[in-house]
Amino acid sequence: MTAAASPRPRILLLTASVLFTLPSLAALGLILLPPPSWPAWQYALLALEFSVLFALLSLLGLVLALSARRGGRGRGPLLLAGANALLLVLALVPPASLWATARAEGARLDPLQYTAGLATTTDREPVTVEYARVGGERLHLDVWQPSDRDAGDAPHPVVVNVHGGAEELPQSLLPRWDTWLADSGGSRVVFDVDYRHFPDGNWSASLADVRCALGWVREHAAAYGGDPDRIALAGQSAGGLLVLLAAHAEGPDPSCDTTVPEVDAVVAWYSATDGTAGAPPVPWRQRHSPVGDELLESSERMVGGTPQEYPREYEAMSPILHVDSDSPPTLLITAGHDLFVDPEDNRRMAARLTEAGVPNHHLSLPWTEHMFDLNWGGLASQVARHSIEEFLADHL
Repeated sequence: MTAAASPRPRILLLTASVLFTLPSLAALGLILLPPPSWPAWQYALLALEFSVLFALLSLLGLVLALSARRGGRGRGPLLLAGANALLLVLALVPPASLWATARAEGARLDPLQYTAGLATTTDREPVTVEYARVGGERLHLDVWQPSDRDAGDAPHPVVVNVHGGAEELPQSLLPRWDTWLADSGGSRVVFDVDYRHFPDGNWSASLADVRCALGWVREHAAAYGGDPDRIALAGQSAGGLLVLLAAHAEGPDPSCDTTVPEVDAVVAWYSATDGTAGAPPVPWRQRHSPVGDELLESSERMVGGTPQEYPREYEAMSPILHVDSDSPPTLLITAGHDLFVDPEDNRRMAARLTEAGVPNHHLSLPWTEHMFDLNWGGLASQVARHSIEEFLADHL
């Protein structure tokens, strides 16, 4: 009776090992392969940001497979143990790479923050203001003041943030970053700006709105405790492109009657800087994904055609072509495993800034995906906060 019952614990161990293996295997596929849809890309982003959790699953699968191996012979447990060991190593590559980057940047990482949640909520509400009406459309911005602001304080530096994403998203897309910017580094006043999101055939309308918002901020910053003579720009993705253009290019005219100030510094997160035909190719995963086809169609709609058909338009929207010695200090934050932007694009932009004698820093975060800052406690976000703080302290 003992001999007949003995296989049962072994089968249970193998089954449990397989159940722990499958999530890590699925996550690996999502991360490395072209996403079949937008939701799949979002799952891939989360899988990459929380890869340590998949490492724990793989470790459990490895232990269970080795336990089953001790209960009998056969290749199954050994193969399962090998698969889990490989998945364990692969899951640890992103955090290990980011830990090395943190050491190079002089940033201290706090593992206890790893599960601190997402950046989509924060501890207070902003003041929302209409800053312009363009063609009957109301444009708003959110004002985030320091939590410890006192009426007698000296004016605080100003950060104007421009979100990425799509038109239906709120201006304060990741408000936890806004309150961090407001409260850190001796306090700042943050203005998070909405804009017309690249209307078809009129991409420059978005830039005109950002330039309008900059003028509004210069005129009204003092009313919120901000210093109109110390302004930095920051933006993510499409917002990063817009702030680079607003900082490095001259036009177009603002979409409202205002004077656009020069800025003291600019921070661009995972943004393309070259849209011309000679730009680095888009990443392999994007080229083989339906998501990539949608992006290409969207890009061509907002300009009116391809880079070959409208070379001057694509040159006008390529910040790398507008850098000169008068450009403001620039921090580029690159996601090393970005579905949308090849890291070579930002490396070329950093080289162009250096060539022009513009103070700059290029923070390249290996094995991070576009919009990694959604994960507030993630290792990449922690490194980014350190580099942003140092950069703004030096230039704002």
